[in-house]
Amino acid sequence: MDDDIKNLIKKLERSVFAGNRTTAAEKLGDLGDPCALNALIGALDDSNPKVRAAAAEALGKLNMPEAIPGLINALNDPDSPVKKTAISSLEKISTPEAISGIVKGFEDRDRFVQKEAVKSLMRIGSRDAIYALEKSLSYPDYSLRRISIIALGKIDTYEAALCLVKAIENSDNKTRQQAAETLGKRGKSDVLDELMEILRDPRQPVQETASETLCKIVSVSTSVPVLVKALGASSRDVRKVSIETLWKIRTPEAVAGLLRALDDPDWYLRSRAADALGDIGSPEAVRGLVKAFDIYENSVRKAITCALGKSGAPEAIEGLVKALNDPDNSVRESAVLGLGRSGTNEAISGLLRALDDTKAAVREAAASALGDLKAQQAVPKLVEILEKPDSPMQKAAICSLEKIGTPEAVAGLIRATESTDACVRRAALKALEKINKTNFSPAPTPDETENPGTKPVIRSRVTDDDSEVRTETSKLSGDICNMNSLNELELSISVEETKESRAHQNAITEKKNGIGLTCPYCSRSLNLTTAPNFCPFCGMKLKLKY
Repeated sequence: MDDDIKNLIKKLERSVFAGNRTTAAEKLGDLGDPCALNALIGALDDSNPKVRAAAAEALGKLNMPEAIPGLINALNDPDSPVKKTAISSLEKISTPEAISGIVKGFEDRDRFVQKEAVKSLMRIGSRDAIYALEKSLSYPDYSLRRISIIALGKIDTYEAALCLVKAIENSDNKTRQQAAETLGKRGKSDVLDELMEILRDPRQPVQETASETLCKIVSVSTSVPVLVKALGASSRDVRKVSIETLWKIRTPEAVAGLLRALDDPDWYLRSRAADALGDIGSPEAVRGLVKAFDIYENSVRKAITCALGKSGAPEAIEGLVKALNDPDNSVRESAVLGLGRSGTNEAISGLLRALDDTKAAVREAAASALGDLKAQQAVPKLVEILEKPDSPMQKAAICSLEKIGTPEAVAGLIRATESTDACVRRAALKALEKINKTNFSPAPTPDETENPGTKPVIRSRVTDDDSEVRTETSKLSGDICNMNSLNELELSISVEETKESRAHQNAITEKKNGIGLTCPYCSRSLNLTTAPNFCPFCGMKLKLKY
């Protein structure tokens, strides 16, 4: 031992001034000579707290296991700074005995001392330190449990995560939630199996917290094996998050996982998996859906059919055509809607077959889809439907023929105006009117505006016994804009004219070339050579004052 060390030890042990003793302890710690060990341990009992704190700090710098008992005794010091310094020195030594000493800080009434103990164990981060932090979770003080859980989250090892998993089984709700939040922020899946095991806990709050934690971990995971494993969780929420995360990943491996999710016991999750596969729309996804169609029961087949319809992939047509033979009419209807979106020749062939389906909803959906596709191949079949009396499909067929709008479709609509059903006649006339508006040119000549297909309709329907048919006829004639047709209409539609009105018309024709009147119902100008009893545009009976 050199003279400097001897003098410093002498000053530490004998000086009457606390400042000199404090300085001596600090210098001995800086020099790090083991010979000062006993003197520094003795100084832990000094009457002055500053000297005791300086001695505790110096022992930490010496980093000698022999100092551990003295530092542990210092944790009983009445002064908090001394205890905090003793904990810091034990942290530097970091042996299992030192860690056991730090744990004594959990029992201190001063929360700053407790916090220092937790921080020291967190910085050590060894297994012994982790298990020491785990002990704090059994203490009644929630603030201690909370900071210990946060410390375990920052250590970020598998052993620390296991301690957090155990905290989820804690009977205290706040502790469980803190552990769940910490594991969620950690975002690693190394404790996935342990969490899934906790889902079997008979206590519902524990199950819910475990499920919440798993959802947080699964939602940030990019590992397909982890997500596929989560599909086997007993928690519906976990499986749902796993499906949605696989949906976002979209890799072939994710597709395989989603195909597996079609086995889920929950019908909604099965449909979500099917939706995800349809949205991904890759060849692997579509082929998997087509293959799965023959395996699953009705609810899944419907979800698969909807997904195939959304995918728009050529490979989906095979599955949709197959679905037209399904015993469930809702599946067949979904197949029709999906084929209507694709518009291929194979899809149109399938839709034509669906026109003979046993269910009206399927037939109507097929007719509507063919109209939307403007499928000219469907015209003969649609016209055939129109010619069947009392067919509930007639209105749907008329709408589709209107959308197709070919000469053959127009011819079929014209024939429909001869139907015995007034509703069918009205619908056919409305369809012809819309076709005429679509084909109407801005500046036609008189010869061009005369539509040879609609003129016979005007002549035959202006005297129809149904007032709404006469109204539709008047609208159609107004859109044609041909004066000869209008003269026929106004003379024929006046089925209730009186002698006075005929006399008035005769008088007018001798003196004037036109009459400037306005219909009070539709406000359209009636600049005609004769005064009609019915408005040729809206079909309303006129009560004109002359």
